Amino acid sequence: MEVVRVDIREAETSDLPACAAMIAAHESSDVKYWQDRFEIDLANPRRKFLVATFNEEVVGYGHIVHHDRATTNEESAPSGYFLSGLLVSPEFRRSGIGSSLTGARIDLLRPDAERIYYYADPENVETISMHARLGFEEYRSMTRFGKQFTLFRLDLR
Repeated sequence: MEVVRVDIREAETSDLPACAAMIAAHESSDVKYWQDRFEIDLANPRRKFLVATFNEEVVGYGHIVHHDRATTNEESAPSGYFLSGLLVSPEFRRSGIGSSLTGARIDLLRPDAERIYYYADPENVETISMHARLGFEEYRSMTRFGKQFTLFRLDLR
Protein backbone atom coordinates (compact mmCIF):
# COMPACT_ATOMS: atom_id res chain seq x y z
CA MET A 1 0.00 0.00 0.00
CA GLU A 2 1.22 3.51 -0.71
CA VAL A 3 1.90 6.04 2.01
CA VAL A 4 -1.30 7.71 3.22
CA ARG A 5 -1.20 11.29 4.51
CA VAL A 6 -3.15 11.61 7.74
CA ASP A 7 -3.82 14.30 10.28
CA ILE A 8 -2.51 13.48 13.75
CA ARG A 9 -3.87 15.24 16.79
CA GLU A 10 -4.73 14.67 20.43
CA ALA A 11 -7.82 12.52 20.82
CA GLU A 12 -11.16 14.02 21.76
CA THR A 13 -14.13 12.36 23.42
CA SER A 14 -15.86 12.13 20.04
CA ASP A 15 -12.97 9.93 18.74
CA LEU A 16 -13.34 7.29 21.43
CA PRO A 17 -16.17 5.21 19.90
CA ALA A 18 -14.12 4.68 16.72
CA CYS A 19 -11.00 3.80 18.74
CA ALA A 20 -12.97 1.41 20.96
CA ALA A 21 -14.57 -0.28 17.97
CA MET A 22 -11.17 -0.67 16.31
CA ILE A 23 -9.52 -2.45 19.25
CA ALA A 24 -12.63 -4.48 20.12
CA ALA A 25 -12.63 -5.86 16.56
CA HIS A 26 -8.85 -6.47 16.72
CA GLU A 27 -9.06 -8.34 20.02
CA SER A 28 -12.55 -9.84 19.61
CA SER A 29 -13.58 -8.10 22.82
CA ASP A 30 -16.23 -5.77 24.21
CA VAL A 31 -16.57 -2.28 22.73
CA LYS A 32 -18.07 -0.86 25.96
CA TYR A 33 -15.06 -2.05 27.97
CA TRP A 34 -12.69 -0.18 25.63
CA GLN A 35 -14.91 2.90 25.46
CA ASP A 36 -14.90 3.13 29.27
CA ARG A 37 -11.17 2.50 29.46
CA PHE A 38 -10.38 5.13 26.83
CA GLU A 39 -12.54 7.71 28.63
CA ILE A 40 -10.44 7.11 31.76
CA ASP A 41 -7.21 7.31 29.71
CA LEU A 42 -8.28 10.57 28.09
CA ALA A 43 -8.91 12.14 31.51
CA ASN A 44 -5.61 10.89 33.00
CA PRO A 45 -2.92 13.63 33.02
CA ARG A 46 -0.20 10.92 32.99
CA ARG A 47 -1.42 9.73 29.59
CA LYS A 48 -1.55 11.20 26.12
CA PHE A 49 -3.83 9.80 23.47
CA LEU A 50 -3.26 10.66 19.79
CA VAL A 51 -5.41 9.77 16.80
CA ALA A 52 -4.69 9.64 13.08
CA THR A 53 -7.54 10.72 10.83
CA PHE A 54 -8.05 10.34 7.10
CA ASN A 55 -10.91 12.35 5.60
CA GLU A 56 -11.96 13.08 9.21
CA GLU A 57 -12.32 9.34 9.99
CA VAL A 58 -10.19 7.85 12.80
CA VAL A 59 -7.90 5.28 11.18
CA GLY A 60 -5.38 4.77 13.97
CA TYR A 61 -4.34 5.76 17.46
CA GLY A 62 -1.43 5.60 19.86
CA HIS A 63 -0.94 6.24 23.56
CA ILE A 64 1.80 7.61 25.76
CA VAL A 65 1.91 6.80 29.45
CA HIS A 66 4.24 7.99 32.18
CA HIS A 67 5.05 4.91 34.27
CA ASP A 68 6.46 4.90 37.79
CA ARG A 69 8.38 1.75 38.63
CA ALA A 70 6.38 -0.10 41.26
CA THR A 71 8.95 -2.71 42.21
CA THR A 72 12.71 -3.11 42.48
CA ASN A 73 12.54 -6.31 40.45
CA GLU A 74 15.21 -5.88 37.77
CA GLU A 75 12.87 -7.27 35.11
CA SER A 76 10.08 -4.80 35.79
CA ALA A 77 9.46 -1.72 33.68
CA PRO A 78 11.60 1.32 34.54
CA SER A 79 10.11 4.68 35.40
CA GLY A 80 9.60 6.95 32.44
CA TYR A 81 7.55 7.61 29.33
CA PHE A 82 6.28 4.61 27.37
CA LEU A 83 4.73 4.43 23.95
CA SER A 84 1.82 2.03 24.07
CA GLY A 85 -1.41 1.03 22.43
CA LEU A 86 -0.58 1.64 18.78
CA LEU A 87 -3.30 0.37 16.45
CA VAL A 88 -4.13 1.13 12.81
CA SER A 89 -7.31 0.07 10.99
CA PRO A 90 -6.63 -3.09 8.94
CA GLU A 91 -7.42 -1.39 5.61
CA PHE A 92 -4.79 1.31 6.35
CA ARG A 93 -1.95 -0.89 7.62
CA ARG A 94 1.43 -0.78 5.87
CA SER A 95 0.76 2.76 4.70
CA GLY A 96 3.03 4.64 7.11
CA ILE A 97 0.34 5.58 9.64
CA GLY A 98 1.96 3.61 12.48
CA SER A 99 5.27 5.35 11.82
CA SER A 100 3.54 8.74 11.63
CA LEU A 101 1.76 8.16 14.95
CA THR A 102 4.97 6.98 16.57
CA GLY A 103 6.92 9.96 15.24
CA ALA A 104 4.24 12.34 16.51
CA ARG A 105 4.37 10.76 19.96
CA ILE A 106 8.16 11.06 20.02
CA ASP A 107 7.94 14.72 19.00
CA LEU A 108 5.35 15.37 21.72
CA LEU A 109 7.74 13.98 24.34
CA ARG A 110 10.97 15.65 23.15
CA PRO A 111 10.65 18.72 25.41
CA ASP A 112 9.94 16.64 28.55
CA ALA A 113 11.83 13.35 28.25
CA GLU A 114 15.43 12.26 28.08
CA ARG A 115 14.41 8.84 26.83
CA ILE A 116 11.32 6.95 25.73
CA TYR A 117 10.56 3.25 26.14
CA TYR A 118 8.29 0.72 24.55
CA TYR A 119 8.11 -3.02 24.89
CA ALA A 120 7.19 -5.69 22.39
CA ASP A 121 6.71 -9.40 22.10
CA PRO A 122 10.09 -10.57 20.72
CA GLU A 123 8.23 -12.22 17.82
CA ASN A 124 6.51 -9.00 16.70
CA VAL A 125 9.00 -8.30 13.95
CA GLU A 126 6.87 -5.62 12.28
CA THR A 127 6.68 -3.30 15.30
CA ILE A 128 10.32 -3.91 16.23
CA SER A 129 11.42 -3.04 12.69
CA MET A 130 9.26 0.10 12.55
CA HIS A 131 10.56 1.36 15.91
CA ALA A 132 14.17 0.56 14.90
CA ARG A 133 13.76 2.79 11.83
CA LEU A 134 12.78 5.58 14.24
CA GLY A 135 15.89 5.07 16.39
CA PHE A 136 14.75 2.69 19.14
CA GLU A 137 17.34 0.17 20.32
CA GLU A 138 16.94 -3.03 22.28
CA TYR A 139 17.56 -2.34 25.96
CA ARG A 140 16.80 -5.51 27.94
CA SER A 141 14.22 -8.16 28.76
CA MET A 142 11.21 -7.30 30.85
CA THR A 143 8.38 -9.22 32.46
CA ARG A 144 4.80 -7.94 32.28
CA PHE A 145 1.66 -9.88 33.15
CA GLY A 146 3.90 -12.92 33.74
CA LYS A 147 5.18 -12.83 30.15
CA GLN A 148 8.62 -11.96 28.77
CA PHE A 149 8.91 -8.94 26.50
CA THR A 150 11.82 -7.07 24.97
CA LEU A 151 12.18 -3.51 26.24
CA PHE A 152 13.41 -0.90 23.76
CA ARG A 153 14.48 2.67 24.35
CA LEU A 154 15.15 5.83 22.43
CA ASP A 155 17.57 8.32 23.93
CA LEU A 156 16.52 11.87 23.07
CA ARG A 157 19.50 13.73 24.54
